[in-house]
Amino acid sequence: MKVELIEKAAQIVGDNQLLVNIVSKRVQQLNHGSDPYIVTTPEMQCGDIALTEIIEGKITWHEMTEEELAASKGEEAPADPFAAMAESAAPAATDTLTITPDL
Repeated sequence: MKVELIEKAAQIVGDNQLLVNIVSKRVQQLNHGSDPYIVTTPEMQCGDIALTEIIEGKITWHEMTEEELAASKGEEAPADPFAAMAESAAPAATDTLTITPDL
């Protein structure tokens, strides 16, 4: 992997451990046949492709909530002792915002 790509991607992600996890997951996907989201050249390795995709904003990530994590494991989310207090103190949300990346 090229050092300049690593440095640029690290500035975007902000956490080196998270960057390693994102790149390794994407490299695994590429090695198993996923198509790249960028135009590649023959000398680009999977790591370079993954880093370039991060730099160009072609892939995104988010931290799973406890509910999402529990659902992915087929479990029920642990009870939040503060959820009842938060629901009673805050007005009910009527609208939600969903952001979808352009790929």
